[in-house]
Amino acid sequence: MLYQIVRKEILENLMSLRFTLSLVLTVSLFAASSFVFVDDHRDQLQQYWQKTNQNLSGFREQSAQLYKLAFYDYDIYRQPKLLALCAGGFEESLPGHFTFDAFSTNLPQLAGQSNFTLPRFTNLDWVFIVSLIFSFIAFVLAYDSICGEREKGTLRLILAGSTPRATVLLGKYLGLMLTLGIPLLLGLLVSLIIVIASKVDVVSPALWIRILGIVALSFLYISIFVFLGLFISARTTRSSISMASLLLVWVVLIILIPSLGRLISDRLQRSPTPEEFGRAKAEASRRVEDDMSAGKFGERAGTQTPNPKECNPPARARYANAEADAENRVIEDHHNKMITQAVVGRNLTCISPAVIYQRTSEAIAGVGINHCVNIYQQIKQYQVQLKEYIRDRDREDPDSLHLLFDDENSVAEWNAISKRPVSFDSVPKFQEQDLALGQSLKLAIWDIGLLALFNLVFFTASFVSFLRYDVR
Repeated sequence: MLYQIVRKEILENLMSLRFTLSLVLTVSLFAASSFVFVDDHRDQLQQYWQKTNQNLSGFREQSAQLYKLAFYDYDIYRQPKLLALCAGGFEESLPGHFTFDAFSTNLPQLAGQSNFTLPRFTNLDWVFIVSLIFSFIAFVLAYDSICGEREKGTLRLILAGSTPRATVLLGKYLGLMLTLGIPLLLGLLVSLIIVIASKVDVVSPALWIRILGIVALSFLYISIFVFLGLFISARTTRSSISMASLLLVWVVLIILIPSLGRLISDRLQRSPTPEEFGRAKAEASRRVEDDMSAGKFGERAGTQTPNPKECNPPARARYANAEADAENRVIEDHHNKMITQAVVGRNLTCISPAVIYQRTSEAIAGVGINHCVNIYQQIKQYQVQLKEYIRDRDREDPDSLHLLFDDENSVAEWNAISKRPVSFDSVPKFQEQDLALGQSLKLAIWDIGLLALFNLVFFTASFVSFLRYDVR
């Protein structure tokens, strides 16, 4: 009997105008998003490699003198990701430019946009289409699954026999999921064909695994709204009331709650303003200067003359490094507060399945906030590696004072770091590393659990409601 119920649900949906319109709409959106993505991704890759190669050429020139490697302003640009096709809605609004040297790292900055108004619009990616469009389609197909059949009298006929209500509910759920799977899989297939045919990038086996993970996650997300639609349909006696109730639920879960994230995080987890950030840096510098005046770093630590014999280079080095460390702590604290504010905003809106789905898809795809944090941490690790390289090469020069500190003029005048040339091939270069799939899943595991919990809650609610539903 289950097969007959599933078959009946699928045929009724396939023959309806709402399914035809949904199919045309979703496939068109997937195709349009892919064409736009291909053009944007090609331009972004070209700009990325152009800027990266320019930066590498500048870094190569500094290898003529070892000390210059420590003070070169290294520019790192966030590499465009192919999986931004799946979950790249907020990629352009996230920092894409990182500047640092061996001693300090500036706050991440937004990469320049050719049109400053473009970030105001949300990118049309897979997650946007599934979270917004498919959640609505699920409601459109499910709103009259139970109450609609009650109005027509067919539900009474089905339950007049020996068919259990659990079988009827399961059949309706499977019928709806299989129906929704047709436009979803067809749209995804069209999207992938367009991207692969364009040869804009290579889809590696690792990326295919992530894509399959996002597809499975999409079905888990859509299932929530199917169960929710069945639940509301089983709680009402008229299709019009069910549709109105589901529209209200959709607006709250998909539009209202995600939009409140920024407002709530601004109120509950405030990050410092640029003025406060500047004052914090000035205060940190003043405290180090007070320590210098008190003789904490040694005599004549603040003296800076071309002749190292007229001052105290080791004391000057301790003072300069203390000042750089103090400024770095302020920058690190400011960066952490900005990340915390973003995370708090998302955590407070996780009662919306759309927010959870967006966050989980970003984690699996390796994009979004986690991508930015990962690059920032890699830059910190690279700074340590670069310093160790400079120290090792500096020890080979007997004429050097072997003092690595953040004062380029003093370092050059005193020969505090060797001025000998080094082989550029031996210099460590920064290379962005993606999070492994296991690490991405570790970031997403709790959110996947929340989506599964939503399914369990709404399944239980719809099952209990249907068991008590009056079909007369």
